[in-house]
Amino acid sequence: MQAALVAAAAAAQLAACGPQAVRAPGTPDIAALELVGSYSLPAIPDGHPLKAARPGGVSGLAVDPGTGEIAGISDDSQDNRVFIFEPGKPALPFRMDLRAYFPLPFGPGAPSALDSEGIAITRAGHMFVSSEGLPERTPRVQPAIVEYTGRVNYVGTLAIPPKFLQPADGPLTHGIKRNEGLESLTLTPDEQHLYTASEAALAQDGEGATFTTGTTARVLEFGSHNGRFVAGREFPYALDPVPQVSFTPRFMINGLVEMLSLGGNEFLTMERGYAEEEGDNGRRATFIKIFRMSLDGATDISSMDSIRGRTDLRAARKRLILDVNRAKGLPAELAKPEFDNFEGMCFGPTLADGSRTLVIVSDDNFNTVRQRTWFLLFRIVN
Repeated sequence: MQAALVAAAAAAQLAACGPQAVRAPGTPDIAALELVGSYSLPAIPDGHPLKAARPGGVSGLAVDPGTGEIAGISDDSQDNRVFIFEPGKPALPFRMDLRAYFPLPFGPGAPSALDSEGIAITRAGHMFVSSEGLPERTPRVQPAIVEYTGRVNYVGTLAIPPKFLQPADGPLTHGIKRNEGLESLTLTPDEQHLYTASEAALAQDGEGATFTTGTTARVLEFGSHNGRFVAGREFPYALDPVPQVSFTPRFMINGLVEMLSLGGNEFLTMERGYAEEEGDNGRRATFIKIFRMSLDGATDISSMDSIRGRTDLRAARKRLILDVNRAKGLPAELAKPEFDNFEGMCFGPTLADGSRTLVIVSDDNFNTVRQRTWFLLFRIVN
């Protein structure tokens, strides 16, 4: 309890800080990304006030417009919490300091549990968190987008279209598949739209990606109406096949794990490919790519419960910006096939020369043996 009070007090102090440290770019022009810094979050020593934060599982990032700090959502379904990070000053050499944390508040009608994956924050301090849902629980916990305000009050949940929801029990024959849910969340700069997406195809839409074929996720748009976000259009997003690996996998996926609005219908998207071999010590490979994506001209599929087998749909346009695994200057710990589980993305601090930046973060899955919480900082090249 004392640690939580310390964390809450630290969060309140940070909220009163001065000018923003991080701002979204004024123009969506992004030609390339150049790696300029990396930082691995160090272990917190015993006795430190933030030891109880148990940092890890960071699955989404968002800039808090009120403070300029970066909020990171943890996907720890047993203890839902948000970490507050602050980029070092000056921006280079790059570091991300953990300054505070706070639990996600509950209230009457709130979901019984969350697998929180994405986060977005408005200028008025409203915070939105996307959850994949927990279909293995009884009763099932459905995918959700939950709204909070002031970091301390539960507001409510947004209405998710039925096509994304799972059966109350039995096989997952409809809606979001297990662990392939609402990984991403982003708010447009004008705060008129909120976007999320299924990580991969809905159960009724098709099969997952393989080494030879991709799959189609759904981008879901919420529009602001009378102070509330309401679900509207949906768009097909074509995911690439899983990159080939040198072993026989027991499991593979390629999914849309993050979106970042550039304004209008323009976004950056992050795709994560993953394959793992049989056995606890089997080989693993992770592939991270960042794309420039546009919804212009894409087919609105909101009226279609299933798009399985459809060949007449126009998917969102995308263009590869960076194959992160091949970025020049990666630290030696990441320059390996296993790589790491990058899932979160937001704009970063402005460099001394005026360059804008992008930050991505890895979810360590609370696996201290094989993974860590990595932050990578990229200069945005116009």
